[in-house]
Order: sequence, then structure tokens, then C-alpha cells
Amino acid sequence: MNTATRFILFALAFNIIVLVPVVSVLMLDLTAAGRGFGLLTDGRLILTSIYMAIAIISAALIVMHVKRLTWAMPMSVALFAVQITYKLITVPMVGLSNPVVISNIVVVAVQVVALTNLWRALRGSKAAL
Repeated sequence: MNTATRFILFALAFNIIVLVPVVSVLMLDLTAAGRGFGLLTDGRLILTSIYMAIAIISAALIVMHVKRLTWAMPMSVALFAVQITYKLITVPMVGLSNPVVISNIVVVAVQVVALTNLWRALRGSKAAL
């Protein structure tokens, strides 16, 4: 397994590490959930469902990478592209005073590093051809 794949795996695992406590706080409707995500509404439950889906897909992609399935990498890139886009959109929509937006930026940074390493690895392999 090359370095680029390891970075992708780390970013997928990071998704899970971040999302398990977040989903737990949201599902238990703890005080922290209200501070970061607002009152318990249908919208917040929909967001919780999206977070759960991202965590489940991240875990499935880790398994696919370990099994060396060729389509695991493009699926990981697609997942990160969607996450990076929506997480960056939260910055102008909500502002940097919200702790969720700040954590979104941290996740984006991890994913951008992973994608940059993948891009460099792919660029290097084309140069070798």
C-alpha cells in the first residue's frame, strides 16, 4: 500500500473518529448538540442521518481499500469532494464563530492533504511512464 493510499485511509478513519462522537451527541440530544447544531428539529435529524451515512461509507471504503478494490479510490475521492464542498459552504453561511464550522475546516484540511498526496502520486506515476 503506497503513501497516498495511507493518507486516504487516514482521512477516511478521521471521518469516523470525528463523526462517532458527533452523532452520539446529536442522538442523545446533549447540551453540546444544541450549542453547535441548534434545537432538535427535523432538519437536525436529517443532518444526523447524513453524518451517519458518511461514517458508514467511510468504514466501507476502508474495507474496500484493504481488499484492494480498484473502485475504492474514485469513491473516496468523490466522498471527499462532496464533503469539502459542503463543509466550505458552511463558512460563509454560518460563520467561524460556530464550533461545527471550525471542525469542518479541520476535516477539510485532512482531506485536502490526502487528495494532494494522491494527486502527487498519480502525477509522479504518469511521469514515470
